[in-house]
Amino acid sequence: MTTLGRAGVADDIGPMIASLLSEDNRWVNAQRIEVSGGMNI
Repeated sequence: MTTLGRAGVADDIGPMIASLLSEDNRWVNAQRIEVSGGMNI
């Protein structure tokens, strides 16, 4: 059911969370950021 053909694992999701928590994204707020691997596209 996913575009990438498999469910996400911690190694897929962790870098995205780390990116969101970095200073580079300090102005990102009130957003819905989906990290689903393309589920149901």
